[in-house]
Amino acid sequence: MWEACWANFLTDYFHLFLCLSIICVYADDVIAQDLKADEMLLHFSSLAMYMDGEVITRKARGLLHQFRQLREIPCTLAGLCMRCGPGIWDSSHSPRIYCTGHNQYGYCPNSFN
Repeated sequence: MWEACWANFLTDYFHLFLCLSIICVYADDVIAQDLKADEMLLHFSSLAMYMDGEVITRKARGLLHQFRQLREIPCTLAGLCMRCGPGIWDSSHSPRIYCTGHNQYGYCPNSFN
């Protein structure tokens, strides 16, 4: 999984998809035990040497694929597409970005323009 973080698979933010996949795969224990935040941190830290790296990276690639198939994304996630290096998102369409809300000044706080 360490190498997958450095490889930047299709995005500079693949490490976020790895984190999401770990949560997806191992969250049932956290939910069943109703763990508090510090207990969750201890739980996930204790899994470090016991996680199935193949399952985690496969799940992360699947989550990234699902994200890239979205026709539109909220403005809060726009940076996942816009900050990537050249050519990374060229193989697919650019998703439409919709605003999730405006601040008191009347503009989107997540706008990158």
